Amino acid sequence: MSKMQLWKQRFFYGATDMAGNLIWQIVGLYLLFYYTTVMGISPAFAGTLFFVVRIIDAFDGVVYGFLIDHTHSKFGKARPYFLWFGIPLGILTMLLFFNPSFGGNKVIQLAWVSVVYTLFSLVYSGANTPITAILPSLTKDPDERTNLASARMVMTNIGTAVIGAITLPMVAQLGGKNAEKGWMIWGVIIGIAIIALFLGAFANLREKDDIVAETEDAPEIKGHLSVKDSLKGAAKNKPWLILSASFILLQTFWMMRLQTAVYYLTYVSHQPALVGAFNGLVIVAVIGNVSMPFLSKFMKHRNVMILAMMTFAFGELLMAFKNIPLLFIGNIIALVAMGAAFSIAFVMIADTVEYSRSELHIDEPGILSAVPMVGAKLGMGLAGLISGWLLSWGGFNAAAKVQGAKAVTAIATNFIWVPVVLALVIGGILYLWYQLDESKIASAKAAKEAEKKLSEEDA
Repeated sequence: MSKMQLWKQRFFYGATDMAGNLIWQIVGLYLLFYYTTVMGISPAFAGTLFFVVRIIDAFDGVVYGFLIDHTHSKFGKARPYFLWFGIPLGILTMLLFFNPSFGGNKVIQLAWVSVVYTLFSLVYSGANTPITAILPSLTKDPDERTNLASARMVMTNIGTAVIGAITLPMVAQLGGKNAEKGWMIWGVIIGIAIIALFLGAFANLREKDDIVAETEDAPEIKGHLSVKDSLKGAAKNKPWLILSASFILLQTFWMMRLQTAVYYLTYVSHQPALVGAFNGLVIVAVIGNVSMPFLSKFMKHRNVMILAMMTFAFGELLMAFKNIPLLFIGNIIALVAMGAAFSIAFVMIADTVEYSRSELHIDEPGILSAVPMVGAKLGMGLAGLISGWLLSWGGFNAAAKVQGAKAVTAIATNFIWVPVVLALVIGGILYLWYQLDESKIASAKAAKEAEKKLSEEDA
């Protein structure tokens, strides 16, 4: 593959996650804020809605993974899902911020919000599960997989930086004094962008036939398993189980941090004008993205993640001092760490897929690659529930410009203390129990391929 083709593949692979994260970041950063301050929905209801929907769709990623494993089309196994679900996701993004008043009937309005949010979450999984599932099929070169994962996160963080920085100004510009109108127009713009990015990825990515054939020609490798056998195979994959638990915790604290950043700057630091600049700093996560391939050459993937978690916790603690320079310095450190963390997490998932093939002789990339989606959904549900109820416990009042001491404590707990604790827990889990050595697996695979090539030449 030429350099131009490599970069084209990296760009459009990154475009898939950029598309999904355009709306995921708006949901994470602003949906709780939008529901509570623009629509007047109580934090407890919003938090409960997030949690209930996560219970409903928590494992839909596994279902989509199973479907991907059993999909046979001229477009490949994972690639067609970008077409089948990318367009509906864009439409539901528009509907997410289109909320009729229904004649002032609050019950019907809450029902509408609940239905749209539930459908959005279900379709989101269908569009995003194949992003990780397709990675092992784009290349069998482990270094290029790392480069693809890095490109994915670079594109993602560029998109999320733009979203974080300009969403509130754009809403104000588009809606004027009518915030609801501004959000509705902004939702339409983001929905169109999502559709365009997914269609571009569908048109330009290709799953490699030689990788599929390599699996199909190996009789000892089991593929096309039933749901029961797929889950049994996943349960035997200890590194995958540990990584799954870690990913759920990772998404929980990250979503808590995202959705309460606007509260922290507004009511704890008393700097609401800095929200856009603060959220826009997510662009620095690109530093973590591009450093990950370098770090992974000298450290095990597990150790890269542990280092990222320790660095993130340090950055978060700096922000507890309520000093504006330290607030931004801490945010930069935490974001760089998370850039590396998410990039290496997707590589580690590909490692567990390779481990399943080489050690367990089971080929189920769809099921195993559902980890990010299951983790994101469960994490978001837990984050919404914890954040919403903490805000209610603290007596948060959306109409008050100054919050009470208990509400300030609840916001700080959401934004700083829970993320710090969970990051340290993840580091401990991986240090104690995650023993997968990706270099040994790669070496064994290379040796096996060399042996096979030699035997073919002798024949």
